[in-house]
Amino acid sequence: MGKYFKVTVLMLLISVLVITSVPYIFAQKAKGRVLYYNTPIEYYKHTGRKITRFKEAPMLAELVKQGKLPPVEKRLPEEPLVVVPTKEIGKYGGILRGSSLNPQTWNDVEDAMVDGLFRFSNDLQEILPNLAKGYVFSDKFKKCTIYLRRGVKWSDGEPFTADDILFWWEDIILNDELTPIKPDIFRPGGRLMTVKKINDYTIQFEFAVPYPSFPLIHYSAAPYICWAPKHYLKKYHIKYNPEANTLAKQEKFDVWYKCFAFHQPSSGWGWQDPNTPTIQGWVLKSHDSQRRIFERNPYYWKIDTEGNQLPYIDRAIVEFHSSIEVANLKAVAGELDIAGHDLLPINYPLLKDNEAKGRYKVILARSTKGNDVTYAINLNNPDPVKRKIFQDVRFRRALSLAINRDEINKLHFLGLAVPRQATVNPNASFYKESWGKAYAQYDPDTANKLLDEMGLKRGPDGYRLRPDGKRLEILVDYMPYEGPKGDVSELVKMYWEKIGIKVEIQPRERAFQLTRVRSSQHDISCWHIDRTMERCVYTYSAGNKLYPPGDSATVYAWNWGLWLITDGKSGEEPPQTFKDIWNAYWQWRKYPPGTSGYKYWAQKVFDIYADQIYIIGTVGLAPWPLLVRENLENVFWEKDKDEEYWFGPDNWLWNTYRAEQWFFK
Repeated sequence: MGKYFKVTVLMLLISVLVITSVPYIFAQKAKGRVLYYNTPIEYYKHTGRKITRFKEAPMLAELVKQGKLPPVEKRLPEEPLVVVPTKEIGKYGGILRGSSLNPQTWNDVEDAMVDGLFRFSNDLQEILPNLAKGYVFSDKFKKCTIYLRRGVKWSDGEPFTADDILFWWEDIILNDELTPIKPDIFRPGGRLMTVKKINDYTIQFEFAVPYPSFPLIHYSAAPYICWAPKHYLKKYHIKYNPEANTLAKQEKFDVWYKCFAFHQPSSGWGWQDPNTPTIQGWVLKSHDSQRRIFERNPYYWKIDTEGNQLPYIDRAIVEFHSSIEVANLKAVAGELDIAGHDLLPINYPLLKDNEAKGRYKVILARSTKGNDVTYAINLNNPDPVKRKIFQDVRFRRALSLAINRDEINKLHFLGLAVPRQATVNPNASFYKESWGKAYAQYDPDTANKLLDEMGLKRGPDGYRLRPDGKRLEILVDYMPYEGPKGDVSELVKMYWEKIGIKVEIQPRERAFQLTRVRSSQHDISCWHIDRTMERCVYTYSAGNKLYPPGDSATVYAWNWGLWLITDGKSGEEPPQTFKDIWNAYWQWRKYPPGTSGYKYWAQKVFDIYADQIYIIGTVGLAPWPLLVRENLENVFWEKDKDEEYWFGPDNWLWNTYRAEQWFFK
């Protein structure tokens, strides 16, 4: 990993007797660039330079002068993370402006704010220190001990300790009213992990089976934030406050757990209570139907190499816009400081043409998405006739073969994407080219033959008939975010109607669509697949669209997945093929990367996917435009000739660009 390693964790390990342990020491650089030093002492050891004093933003210095805040030395932890700026030491001040299409969906600004226990490098090849300084495995990957950064404080000044992780586990995850279905990511081997506090800054997780991917789920990704501010939330919890239901009714909730969920901290997007403390660099100050406003966290636990407390930027504003087209117009007009999440690849030439006028710079990053527009067929459709048709693999293969991916690529991705099936990123060590090509050629003749074999005859109007004599009609739902979902679906409608299937497409609001797919009310849902880069597809269940039964709007077998997650207590028992892919996933996670078992089970998983086509892909790996205000510095670095900028949900979009050290010049 190079010479810039986290080494002081070894001193901690001496004090903890661990037999047959496997230590993991963080790399602190990526592609030759040093990104972090775990503590000021580590910075001194490697550079010979001491950080002798700490400095802070003028707006905070004024509050200290007024007696409203302690001095910066009292607000920083004993072990602040030292951030090496991308290009230069920044200046304090400014407002970061971004946009969003919906208060309940991701956006550029809030994604950039997320802090997890760990961080990844931009290409996901290195795990980096963050809230945690280090971790160690023992008992053949059945125990993982994580070491927290000493002295970190919540944004209200209260200590952040292992108790906040224990509270999340014992009082949120294990509480059946707050978490009725336990996330299977915390149930390796079908049994819930156990969580044990060793001391205020050491926490141990134990599993029923080897679980080497466990630390990776705690990088900067909102679904896996494994803590909550106990000191703030316990008044809303029935275990700690017998009057919690009364308090809930005072706040217009009918039961305590709904009130608790409102106040529970969120990360990435959807934060609701401005009073809920956070450990992120910016704190939510206010929100309404038009915007969300954030302000710097006075207790943020990172500094630069000259001892300046981060972040550099004072405030951030997220404005809500009515459509993806409006968001793109705002970007072209130079009204945003960063944009990428909702930019359309087809607009890249327009964005480049307006760089000088809009006073921004735009680059093309490489998308982490395995496929940019996909179609998940609901195998648990409530209509028994459709369900039988959809579960026939010939139907799914026919739909895939009917799609002209080259045309989609030319019309909506400037010809720069890759026509391919919905599968993992080809840079995965276990990748097979056959997966990307599986039923991805344009072959409407074979598609028609497959439908004919199924007995789906055409009626007088040319559309195919169901076995009960009714016309086969399919509704495609799509969410009009993150790329040209609507435009591509118009083409897909045309392709499928050419093979005799009547199609209607319908844009959906996010919350409505998620409700539909999680109650199995949809026919086909259009979204994309992400978490397909090697570390992510290996690590995640929730968040990984390929993992059975799918996730977000890409859900293809919710009831089958529910049956597996609940050990048969809910949902519907799936066929053996579906059980096989589930079992293969969990066998895969027992093996560390680089082992023969790791490769064998990974290929077992995606061999099944390539055969079954649960999700139909169109094109993927499209270059993605990223826009940055011309005077916003420390965002992009000087790349090596073989290096790429990566952007997408796998690396949490702007997160690996380290927003805490951005500044306005």
